[in-house]
Amino acid sequence: MEIQLLKGLAGALIFGGCLLTYLASSRQRLLAKPFTRKPAWGLFATGQMLAWVILAGVYPPFSAALLVLTLVMSVWIGLVLVSAHMTGRPLLVGSVGLVLFSLIMVTG
Repeated sequence: MEIQLLKGLAGALIFGGCLLTYLASSRQRLLAKPFTRKPAWGLFATGQMLAWVILAGVYPPFSAALLVLTLVMSVWIGLVLVSAHMTGRPLLVGSVGLVLFSLIMVTG
């Protein structure tokens, strides 16, 4: 049970960091004005490192790093595709994405 919670937490950290970097982009379509870049990328790096540390307790460290890298790439692709259809709805995109991504992490 606690392994699923750890995976869910790692998934939430990965998704949150990716969402912050997307919202800091000048080409994002969810907010009228993008976030500032440096704090968003700093929080992204911190979140990914914390997710890696959490996942390294479940998987071997190299596998955890590859998992984080793969998940970051898939979340960024998903955010770009979803935000094209849901322009101006950051709360909906963030909440649905967080729930779906955490469920994917927990169920495997």
